[in-house]
Amino acid sequence: VVTTRGPGAAITVESLPVGYGDCLLISCPVPDGTWHVLIDTGPDETWPTVRERLAALPVAADGTRPIDLAIVSHIDHDHIGAAGLLFAAADLGLVFKDVWFNGRHHLERGVAEGESLAAILGAPEQQLRWNTAFAGGPVVTPGDGEFVELPSRPGYPQITLLSPTPKRLARLATVWDRELEKLLEKRSNTVPELERGAEFPDLEALAAHKSTKDRSAANGSSIAILLEHQGASVLLAADSFSTVLGSALLALARKRGCALPLEVDAFKLSHHGSRANLVPELLGAVRADHYIVSTDNSRFEHPNDETLARVVLYGGQKPNLCFNFPTVRNLRWSDDALQRKYNFTTSYPEPECSLVLRLPAQH
Repeated sequence: VVTTRGPGAAITVESLPVGYGDCLLISCPVPDGTWHVLIDTGPDETWPTVRERLAALPVAADGTRPIDLAIVSHIDHDHIGAAGLLFAAADLGLVFKDVWFNGRHHLERGVAEGESLAAILGAPEQQLRWNTAFAGGPVVTPGDGEFVELPSRPGYPQITLLSPTPKRLARLATVWDRELEKLLEKRSNTVPELERGAEFPDLEALAAHKSTKDRSAANGSSIAILLEHQGASVLLAADSFSTVLGSALLALARKRGCALPLEVDAFKLSHHGSRANLVPELLGAVRADHYIVSTDNSRFEHPNDETLARVVLYGGQKPNLCFNFPTVRNLRWSDDALQRKYNFTTSYPEPECSLVLRLPAQH
């Protein structure tokens, strides 16, 4: 399904159907063709889906398929599980101009060099451009309430780094070995799903429910960015903490002289719509027309009803909930009476298809 506002797209966001994980392909028209960023890969079992989509990318004159930027946001299997397969897929002809990923030696001063990028991701040894936009150092903001606006050429997208902070990378350093072992063994804290057919309680009560904030060291290390192009914008939050994201967005709004909340076209909700990653205060810092939820509900009870209730109530005049799987649980939000009462809409792809969101230029 394609959600669109206008004939041309400044930013096209594809949320691939990678089970309970994240894999997003972003495309932007630029002076010399199309600019692409790939964010995460989903778990390894969904690699055939990702491979099929990447094989459909256009081939350049030199026979390669260029990816301007690949971001491996953090070391959770649902985000990084197929990365080794991605970087080992030589037959696809993929060429990565830069890869952002924080390895062990990026986490804090004094930590040993640790594994190479290829070794961490399970790919054969190869030459990958690694964090070149940061001179090979960590992809990190200066601190809490700060951000990094990356240099951009005329006619190309602007990327602003919002997460992680040095504090969050240092926290991951203390548990790196444990988190890497968990990744390699593909362990997860699977919990029973909520009853899918249950009726909604009062949305106001759901939204007001006090949620425990996410404390996962891996999630806190997530690389989160704001991508802007031709006046369109998308907030790509990975599994970042609401406190880190909110304070960075507040600082960005102050620097730009913007009134709050900062308006963006689309917001890929953090941690697949977990209640622990979207507190109501965050929607005081940023507001979107479209809210993307990436999960098939097979793990962790995501998206939580509390999160979506907060988006519906505080996420704008008529927010659009964009799900990349038309599951029974997700389809509950398409109820006509519920949408009329709370003034929101929903979008879903066809089964086994990507959710495609086209954001028009704003001149």
